[in-house]
Amino acid sequence: MNILLLPGINQKTEKWGASLISELALPDSSVTIQRYGHWDGTGGEQCMMMEAEIERLRGVEVDLLIGKSVGVVVGLLACQKSVIAPKRAVFIGTPVTSFIEENIDLFQLVDGLSLPALYIQQKDDVVGTSGMLCERIGKASQTTIVEVPGNNHQYKDVKQLTRHIKKWLGEQ
Repeated sequence: MNILLLPGINQKTEKWGASLISELALPDSSVTIQRYGHWDGTGGEQCMMMEAEIERLRGVEVDLLIGKSVGVVVGLLACQKSVIAPKRAVFIGTPVTSFIEENIDLFQLVDGLSLPALYIQQKDDVVGTSGMLCERIGKASQTTIVEVPGNNHQYKDVKQLTRHIKKWLGEQ
């Protein structure tokens, strides 16, 4: 299984992603963790070039896509543009407010992909509560939303996340 992990905007989420993958311990898998260009350059962590990051994914074979925060945005837009075509996806900490600010219809985007996807969202996530996410994509096809406690957008309980992911993967 080819796993692509798209971390959050902060470079610290690269280590978080590696920890998540390690805890998942999926057999016979190869893992790619995207390193964003702004991590190595100047301008700080907020200077991500979204289109460039999406294009860098072209040609990557993906069975399971895992995205965290801005990685959700990159992943969904890359799927919409047919840059990648994962068989399944797990999205953690969807930044609902970012989609609102960019005038992106999250329901239309998600429902149009016909992609089996698990969304894990903190009940009171600062960039979009689980309730906000449910309002926007709860009726989208092939979408499962799991609420976890929290409000800090950090998703540090990797064991809890992997339990939800493994359960969902087993149901697919």
